[in-house]
This record gives sequence, structure tokens and C-alpha cells, in this order.
Amino acid sequence: MLYALGQAAAQDYQKTKEGYEQAAAAGDAKAMTSLGYLYDVGQGVPQDYQMAREWYEKAAAAGNATAMNNLAFLYYQGHGVPQDYQTARQWTEKAAAAGSTMAMIRLGALYYEGQGVPQDYQKAEAWYEKASVAGNTMAMTSVAFMYSQGQGVPQDYEKARQWYAKAAVAGNATAMNNLGYLYYSGQGVPQNYQRARQWYAKAAAAGNPEAVTNLASLPAPKARECHTTRHTHCSRASHSSHKVTAHRHRHRHTVQIASR
Repeated sequence: MLYALGQAAAQDYQKTKEGYEQAAAAGDAKAMTSLGYLYDVGQGVPQDYQMAREWYEKAAAAGNATAMNNLAFLYYQGHGVPQDYQTARQWTEKAAAAGSTMAMIRLGALYYEGQGVPQDYQKAEAWYEKASVAGNTMAMTSVAFMYSQGQGVPQDYEKARQWYAKAAVAGNATAMNNLGYLYYSGQGVPQNYQRARQWYAKAAAAGNPEAVTNLASLPAPKARECHTTRHTHCSRASHSSHKVTAHRHRHRHTVQIASR
């Protein structure tokens, strides 16, 4: 979410728009970006992607990283312009260079999916890791997933666990769910259904729907002895219904939200 409009936006978008226009006329790049956002989503004004693009371009020319990122999103989605992953990538690179962690995440997604660039898991992981170092939990979760799958990096469940743990402690529900899965499956950690249950419960409480399913599919505590011995007929039966959130699905969703 870019510059918050606060209660003024909810009560009187027109006054808010006029305030942004005055500030934009004085050269305020943040106000230009916020004007672009009003037109982008149709808050207090008719939705107009052309006007959104013009304001974003003005703010981007003034060096605003959020405007660059949102401009990239217009091209990524084809809103008011022909869908163009190449142009989206160029604006995203500029935003990332200007310090936007959301742009770093989108670059990671573009390289991961091969949209506008050759698919390159190493570059995807590198961009996700830059955003992770900046404290973004979505990126941490993506880095963890790539280590768990061995995409762009050697498969390393311990590193996956470390990144999931960082994101989970910071409140990321997907990371909580996936950390629970590591304990459920015994990947990088001793198999521990109690720890899996704890993380699934936290993820479910945080709104993760897959964690709700995973929590329900765990064996009852009275069956713990059977499962801790890892009898094949026990572990396979419950594993078949288990889900781990895929990086691809998770990140596609966040790319769309991240531009705002």
C-alpha cells in the first residue's frame, strides 16, 4: 500500500485529490504518485489508467521508486497499455535500483516465471534474497521455498527452515504453514508432529487456509507412537492429504498486491 490516504480519503476524496494536485504542482513526487494511484484504482475519481500512467511517469521522472514500481505493474497487467513484460521489467529494475523491495520481489517473480526475461532461478533467488535482507517476509518465504526445492540454489532444507523461521516469527502465515510442513515431513528437522501442529495452528489463526486443512489432517495425538516410528502405512496415509503452499502461487498473488 503506498502513501496512506487516511480518514480524509474515506470522507472526502475530492479534497484529498485537490490537496495532492496542489502538492504535485509544487513538485512533490509523492503527491504525484498518490494522484496516479487514485486514478489507478478509481478512488474519488473515475478509474483512468491513462491518467494513472501519466502521473506515475511524472513521479518516476522525479525519482520516486513507488511510482516506478506501480508503472511497471500497469505494463505487467496490461492496464491502459499493451501488456509488455519487457517494459515492466525495465521499470521494475529502475524501482529496485532506487531501493523498492516490492520491485525486487517482482524482479524475482519475473525471472522465476520467465516473463520478459529468460527463466533464471539463480537470478530469481538473488532478487528475493535482496528483498529478504531488507526485511520483507514474502521474499524470505520465497527464498525458503527455493532452497526446499533446489531451484537456483542447492537443495538445503536447513536453510529453508531458517528462512521460513525468520518469516514466521515476523508474522508471515505462509511461512508458518510451510515450517509446519517441514516438521510434518521431517525435512531438515527431526519429524515432529507436535511442532507441526503448533505451526499449523499459528498459521491457521493467521488466516492461512491450507494450514486449516493440514491441521485437520494431522494424526490424533494418540496415534503419535505409530507415526513417530515412521511406519510406512501410517506416514503415507496422512501425507497424501497434506499441502505445502507453492512459491509460484504465493508469489503471483503478492506481485499483484505489492505494487499498491
